Amino acid sequence: MKKISYSLRIGIIGKKESIKDIFFESLKISAIESNIYDDKYEFFIVFKQIPIKIKIFIADTLEDLIFNFEKVQKLDTIIITLNLYEPASLNTLNKGLLGEFNETFSFQGISILVGMDIENIFNGSPSKKFKISRYQLERITRDLKLIYCFEIINNDSNIHEIYNTILDDFMIRFQYSSPELFEAAKNYGKKLMS
Repeated sequence: MKKISYSLRIGIIGKKESIKDIFFESLKISAIESNIYDDKYEFFIVFKQIPIKIKIFIADTLEDLIFNFEKVQKLDTIIITLNLYEPASLNTLNKGLLGEFNETFSFQGISILVGMDIENIFNGSPSKKFKISRYQLERITRDLKLIYCFEIINNDSNIHEIYNTILDDFMIRFQYSSPELFEAAKNYGKKLMS
């Protein structure tokens, strides 16, 4: 039986420790195999019977990701995170920088803006500080021509929704781009899950 799997490369922009705490936990739980050390973040999962190798690249800013093009080279998904309690972070996003990213990576994948309620996620209680609104997140998403917008309020269900959206999109692409390989991957996935 051929060991066929889909490879997915995700770039996440934001503070490394927050990203790891928020985005990696659910992947670690569902992964058949995971490698997390230094700057290497890899997960092997089975999603809807399809084996998927996920490699994640983290950068503090979009500029850092562009600067590390030689190391990253290709991305299927970009997730830009914002702390909802840092309104100044909205100023770091602009069309010019996103255009440079798209050009450098010849990017045609999924782009996502994620507002994270850091106070609630880590402290368990909402803050009384000023917070970026859902309306502002949606406006920025439209202005930057990003595809999806999410708000993470807790550390569980919101993350699953983001991953399910990404994985569902790529399942469709994989199935229609190569139906034979898709079926072979599905058979391998069934074997892995039995």
